[in-house]
Amino acid sequence: MSNQTEDTENSQNTSSSRFLRNVQRLALNNVTNTTFQKSNVNNSSLTNFKSSLNSAKKEGSRIPQFSVPRPTAPLEEKKIILTDNKTNSLPINKSSDDKENQDPSSKKFGSLASIKEGSNELPAIKSIQKFTSTEEVIQHNPLKSIGSGTDTVKKPVENEKFHPARNQLEIRNKEVENDSGKKRPISTIVEQELPKKFKVCDENGKEEYEWEDLDAEDVNDPFMVSEYVTGIFEYLHQLEVITLPKKEDLYQHRNIHQNRDILVNWLVKIHNKFGLLPETLYLAINIMDRFLCRELVQLDKLQLVGTSCLFIASKYEEVYSPSIKHFASETDGACTEDEIKEGEKFILKTLKFNLNYPNPMNFLRRISKADDYDIQSRTLAKFLLEISLVDFRFIGILPSLCAAAAMFMSRKMLGKGKWDGNLIHYSGGYTKEELAPVCHMIMDYLVSPIVHDEFHRKYQSRRFMKASIISVQWALKVRKNGYDIMTLHE
Repeated sequence: MSNQTEDTENSQNTSSSRFLRNVQRLALNNVTNTTFQKSNVNNSSLTNFKSSLNSAKKEGSRIPQFSVPRPTAPLEEKKIILTDNKTNSLPINKSSDDKENQDPSSKKFGSLASIKEGSNELPAIKSIQKFTSTEEVIQHNPLKSIGSGTDTVKKPVENEKFHPARNQLEIRNKEVENDSGKKRPISTIVEQELPKKFKVCDENGKEEYEWEDLDAEDVNDPFMVSEYVTGIFEYLHQLEVITLPKKEDLYQHRNIHQNRDILVNWLVKIHNKFGLLPETLYLAINIMDRFLCRELVQLDKLQLVGTSCLFIASKYEEVYSPSIKHFASETDGACTEDEIKEGEKFILKTLKFNLNYPNPMNFLRRISKADDYDIQSRTLAKFLLEISLVDFRFIGILPSLCAAAAMFMSRKMLGKGKWDGNLIHYSGGYTKEELAPVCHMIMDYLVSPIVHDEFHRKYQSRRFMKASIISVQWALKVRKNGYDIMTLHE
C-alpha cells in the first residue's frame, strides 16, 4: 500500500515538475508572458509576431500588438490544475508532454515567484471566446509579473498604429501629400524660348515681310556654326556671281546645245554608277561650263573635257575618289589615263586653280531650315534643282535663285502654304515675283519630251521617292487644267 502511495506521489511530483519547466520555458522565451495554442494561431502569424517583437527590442520602441485570427471552430476551455503533494489526482495537458524537449539544466530552476504556495489553480492558457464585430487584440505588458497572464482588450483593428513599419509608411504618405501641394522649383521647368522676330521694310518704310531667327536654336551645335552662318552665306552670294558661266560665251562652239545635253546625260550616268555626292556633279558641270566659256574645244574632245572635270571634282569633294583607271574604263577607250591627266592639268591652268563654287545644295539646305527640314519637299526639290544643272536654258541663272524656285515648286506639289517671311529670308530674299520666271522654266522642262533619260531614270528609284514620276505627272495635270502655279494652294 505504501509502495502504491509512493508511486502516486512520485508521478505527481514528476508531472508537476514537468509542468513548471514548461511554464518557465514559455516565460523565458516570451517576455510578455503570452502563450498561444498551436490550434489557434497559424505558424506564419507566430513567426511574424516574433520577428516584429525582435525588431521592436532592437529599436527600443513600443512592443507591437498582435491580432489573433478568427478561429474556424470554438475551442474548449482547457485548464491545468496544480495541487499539493497531498492531492490524489492531477490532470495534465498531454500536448505539453508531446512537445517536450527538455533541457537538463532546466531541472535546476525552482518554482516561479509568481506562483504562490498552496494555490489550487493556475490559468496557464486562457480560453479564446467567440469574436464579435470587433476583433480581440491581445496587449502585452512586459512590466507585469510573469504569473499575471495577459490582458484581453476589445479594440477595432483600424486603431492598430503601433507597428513601426506601418508608422513609417504613414509618415511617408503624409510627406508626399505635403510635397504635392508645394510649388516646384523654377529650375526644373524647361521653358521653350520663342525665336526672335524681325521685320523687313522697303525704302518708304512699308513692311514687306517678317522673319524669325531660327539660327538661335543651333547655338549649342558646333557643326551648324550659328555664329558665322550669316557671314558665310553672304560670301556665297557674292561668290556665285563671280563663278557664274555666261551663256553667250558658250555659243562659240558649234551645236553646243545638243552636244552639251548628250555629255551631261553621260556624266549623270557615270556619277550615279560610282555613287558620288551631289556636290561632285554640280562642281564638275560648273568647271566644264567655265572652261568651255574660255577655250574652244573640238567636238571629239568634249568627252575628255567632261571626264577630266568629273575627275577633278571627285578629288575635290569626295573622301574616297575613284581611281583614274575607272574613269578611263568608262570611256570605252575614247580617253586614256595619260590624256585624262593632261586634260586635268590644262583645265586647272585655264581656271587658275580657282575651284570656288557656291554649290546649289548648300542654298537648298539653308532654305530647308525654314521648311522644318521636311524630307519629302527637299527630295522633290533636289530633282527640280538638278533640272537647272542639265538643261541648257538655265545657264547664267544664279544657283541660289534656282534653289529657291525648286523649293517653291516642291511645296506647291505637296499642297503647302504660302511663301512666307522665313522662306523669303532664308532663301536669300527672293520673293514670289522674282521666282516666277524660273518656276515657269521648270514647268516647261517637266511637260516637254524627255531628253536626259539617265537623269529621269536616276530619280525614278525608291531612293529618291520616285520624284521624277511624281513631278512630271503633277506638271501635266496643272498644265491641262490651266492652273497658275504661283497662286496654287493659296
